[in-house]
Amino acid sequence: MTDSTLTVGFVGLGMMGEPMTRNLAAARFDLRIYDMDPDRTRALADVLGVTGVTYAADLAACDAIVTMLPTSAIVRSVFVDDAGELRIPLRPGTVIVDMSSSDPNETVETGRMLAKSGVRLVDAPVSGGVARAIDGTLAIMMGSDDDEAAAIAERVVAPLSRSVYRTGGLGTGDAMKALNNCVAGAAFAATSEALIAGRKFGLDAQQMIDIFNDSTGQTFSSTHVFGPHVVDEQYASGFALPLITKDIRIAQSLQQAMDRDAPVCDAVTTAFEEALAGLGGVDHTEAYRYWSGESR
Repeated sequence: MTDSTLTVGFVGLGMMGEPMTRNLAAARFDLRIYDMDPDRTRALADVLGVTGVTYAADLAACDAIVTMLPTSAIVRSVFVDDAGELRIPLRPGTVIVDMSSSDPNETVETGRMLAKSGVRLVDAPVSGGVARAIDGTLAIMMGSDDDEAAAIAERVVAPLSRSVYRTGGLGTGDAMKALNNCVAGAAFAATSEALIAGRKFGLDAQQMIDIFNDSTGQTFSSTHVFGPHVVDEQYASGFALPLITKDIRIAQSLQQAMDRDAPVCDAVTTAFEEALAGLGGVDHTEAYRYWSGESR
């Protein structure tokens, strides 16, 4: 696929952002990339043969700008100041495609701020991890109040995904992502709990995972995470413990805002918060070590 008719900016060249920019470059967009680390920007731009910019303001001429950043607060800070004024002189009609795991309420407010200057925000968080970012097969949850902006966003994200789900208005993609990660966190926590008990009883860890995967206990965690990153102790899934904990907290706040009793979400939130307090900014799979007592 090629699409040279759009000038696309990309902000955030981390574990997910770097392979995503590679796929956008392969799609022949007029691509301009930016990261707070100028050496990272320069090195990747040289490899991909695209434009690396030194300042976010250098993205002003882009038709669309993709963000892949840690939080919605950071996304907002790239584009608007505390008074809600643009930090980058973006043209009216510019589309910002926030693919970060953002707080839906903050996304809606940022959208309001940007709309004052005619800039359109689409939330399009992803699921699938680093492996699917590399393959260009991410699942994307897209929220937008503007059909034209969403259509432009879909053109931009097409090389990154195998499926784009239009979830509704602005912020609904972020809500869906948080709830999805809460479910994923619950599965990881439950599988960890079972594995810890089974090992203490004398069961073989890998055989337990094999049986889960051939039985009703199968989940994404059991098929893609536990073998290499827990049983083989690689602990390198590429998804950091602070990030999944942040997403689960967002899901909990959504449950509370809906006035819902959510004991499973509450328990998962507590489990990950305790692991985060004990371990800090490690890969999320190391939470298993904390829960099992190995890292205390």
